Amino acid sequence: MLQRDYFIRLIEEFNAAIARFLEKKEDTRKRDMELRELYRQYVGSYDDLRNLSVDDLLRYAHEQWDEGERMEKINMVAELLHAEACYNANPLRQVLLEKAYSLFDYVEANGTTFSIGRQQKMEAMRQELGNVFPLPH
Repeated sequence: MLQRDYFIRLIEEFNAAIARFLEKKEDTRKRDMELRELYRQYVGSYDDLRNLSVDDLLRYAHEQWDEGERMEKINMVAELLHAEACYNANPLRQVLLEKAYSLFDYVEANGTTFSIGRQQKMEAMRQELGNVFPLPH
């Protein structure tokens, strides 16, 4: 019970940290450093997680994260990828959005938590990326 309460507070703290990160208008290098720190604090190594393919990241999640926290941590990685995409230009933006979308889609299909915010982000990504490749609905 205490562990679950702690994890819920961690999720709330993460959501507030992402919101603050997205509000800042700093140079890209400083934002990259802050993003690396968010990865380290909440999900793991930026260099490992950000650069894994979606399949490898899901395999990593099943091997490294407890079942009770796995979906939320996958969602956190998707949020971090989406946040990074928000301040990058194509082609990196497109790659990050595609990966974030795939992870959000995985959480939607396999998770138990409903999120209007996640669905809205997915719809915006679907509209932006829809011309590039067909995304599942």
